[in-house]
Amino acid sequence: MKRVANFFILSVLILGTMVSCSNRKGVTLPPCTGRPGELILVLADDFYKGAIGDSLVRILTQDEPSLPQTGMEGAEPMFDLIHIPPTAFGNMIRPARNLILTEIGPHITKAEINAVKDYWAADQYLMRLHAPDKESFMQLIEENREIIVNTFREGEVDRQAAFNRRYQNVPLATQLSSKHQIDIAFPKGFEARIDTGNFIWVQYDPQDIIQGVLIWSTPYTDESQLEYNRLVTSIDQYMKPRVPGPATGSYMALELDYPISTRAFTLDSVYVRELKGLWETEGAFMGGPFVSWTLVDEKRDRLVTTFGFVYAPRTNKRNHIRKVESILKTIRFPD
Repeated sequence: MKRVANFFILSVLILGTMVSCSNRKGVTLPPCTGRPGELILVLADDFYKGAIGDSLVRILTQDEPSLPQTGMEGAEPMFDLIHIPPTAFGNMIRPARNLILTEIGPHITKAEINAVKDYWAADQYLMRLHAPDKESFMQLIEENREIIVNTFREGEVDRQAAFNRRYQNVPLATQLSSKHQIDIAFPKGFEARIDTGNFIWVQYDPQDIIQGVLIWSTPYTDESQLEYNRLVTSIDQYMKPRVPGPATGSYMALELDYPISTRAFTLDSVYVRELKGLWETEGAFMGGPFVSWTLVDEKRDRLVTTFGFVYAPRTNKRNHIRKVESILKTIRFPD
């Protein structure tokens, strides 16, 4: 049954062709519309009711990875998908934050994907999928499924990261930069709970939700420190004496019985090793998703680990962990 409401790891190809249209001859764009995680798919009803619609829905509503319910009933989808036919696509829909336009017909010479940012609205991510026939369209989306998903997911994180910089807690940013030589943008509401020596604990905890980021640094001696098993062990052991739980003797730990994913990438020429998975509390009933970035600060011969976590037992967690991830994405090391 289709899970849909009717109501930038980017590839080199897409990254190279992503065009910003915000400077089109002095045009001032309105802000994009829609809720975080919402994506509008414009597709003819005949195609939506068939194999093409099935494939797109499966790709766009696959489980958000590294959440407690991932792979189980009740899992949160990657996107909250809204389908509309081309006949209903008008001015009210054009500013949508995430928008996929499709076109299939013999007048199209080849199957291709075009991604555009800031087209009808500021901070909008628009993708056009074109193909001359159903078969080539199916091949296009199946071969580029990760590109399609990651374009919009990274767009959600980038959009929030820009918000963080625009509305950041300036005193906190100044404190972290001057004391720890770390530039990172926390939005207003986040406050430092602990800032002692080499360990920083920043948190935002409105009712029933905790969004936190732990930051620490260690000397960088060799590349083996960034190996998967060693990094998982070092993070787990580092938190034990520093992040107590609600009960006496309890503490934060990684949930090692749940898969922890990893990837490596560069952020402004800085090497980053990412881990994503679940955290738990030894000795208490607390846990949730985490995303961790360990960065190589070559100038200072150190590894800086930023560990973002969410505790939200009574609500969905996808957008909360993306917000935490967006904070990590703002980190830079001053010259």
